[in-house]
Amino acid sequence: MSRPSDLIDDRPSDRVDDRWFGDWIGYSAAATVASVVLVLANPYTGLARTLTAAGLILALLPVYWFVARPSRAGVRSNTWRSWTYVGLATAVYFVAYGLNNWSNVALFALSPQFFLMLSAVPAAIAIVVLNLGGVGVRWLVGDLAPGDVASTLGMTLLVIAVSIYFSNRITAVTKQSRERGLLIERLREQQREIAELSEQQGAAAERERIAREMHDTLAQGFTSIVTLGHAVQGELEADPASARRHVELMTETAQENLQESRRIIAALTPGRLADSTLDQALARVAARFGDETGVPVGFHVVGTPRAASASVEVVALRVFQEALANVRKHAAARTVEASLGYEPEALRLSVRDDGRGFDPTAPRDGFGIDGMSSRVREAGGTFDLASAAGEGTRLVVRLPTVEDAR
Repeated sequence: MSRPSDLIDDRPSDRVDDRWFGDWIGYSAAATVASVVLVLANPYTGLARTLTAAGLILALLPVYWFVARPSRAGVRSNTWRSWTYVGLATAVYFVAYGLNNWSNVALFALSPQFFLMLSAVPAAIAIVVLNLGGVGVRWLVGDLAPGDVASTLGMTLLVIAVSIYFSNRITAVTKQSRERGLLIERLREQQREIAELSEQQGAAAERERIAREMHDTLAQGFTSIVTLGHAVQGELEADPASARRHVELMTETAQENLQESRRIIAALTPGRLADSTLDQALARVAARFGDETGVPVGFHVVGTPRAASASVEVVALRVFQEALANVRKHAAARTVEASLGYEPEALRLSVRDDGRGFDPTAPRDGFGIDGMSSRVREAGGTFDLASAAGEGTRLVVRLPTVEDAR
């Protein structure tokens, strides 16, 4: 990401921000017209000379527009257009000033123009030449008495200093405005980039969430169906009654999987929590596990059941389902003990089996344990897994709760 200092370009620009371009054209036009009015209002040098001086000053405005306005020549660009206008305007000013000394008010238009077209040093030199040249013109036309030369030069130097100072300040403000415009535009581009990155990150998080949902629901359901299908194949002739019961369980599991898939697509609450409390949903999952695997699950509730936030209950249900799925696939357990405890500020879910156990620190290929841990930590809870070879596995999860009305 660029630093703010990197966004400011000190090089001459070949374009001008439209927001202030019109203001400068308006100022130049107003200053030029005001100069013409003041010249015409003081025709003591003769009407013809006065009209000529006013006409020359007024003629500079279209020249400025067509030759050297900043949108064509660039701000402080020192281009041939800029120098052409400076030279022409200086010559016209000298002639107009020689015809009527009120023409010096045109400096209010010319000085800012020069500072917009030329860089600082050339513009300052042009201002000095413009003002001192005016004194020379007055002396040449006999409009300046010898005794007035010193005072006139002193006043001219003061005018030069003031012109340079204010013209430079005006162009500095203009440059700052342009730089702010560039900075704002770049910041807007960065905001658009950040929005795109946020959208991509949100999409990735949503894909991960959906992957976990499918793993914790659909994959487990299909595993149950496959397991029951294998059992049915061996029971069709030897034990038709058990086969029919297992087919019924397969049908129920398939229906639940269909419902879960629809709810995942619609991003709704899991089906088992849609019309029951968390403890009731976990009890049904435990009973279904026992029916499908023949491994009894001793499930009990500790404390007084109460409502928690929907997100916390979803995490608890998914972790319980995945824990039992791992028992089914890996533990070869004879019994499972599970509990749901309602603590003052948390839910405590515990699942323990007497299976073969494993080394929790060993590399693993499955997604289940990591998915459970990720779910719990995203919900602000703690995930504690303890296991050892031949000693079974114990999982304890604590999730923060929030009282709310169902």
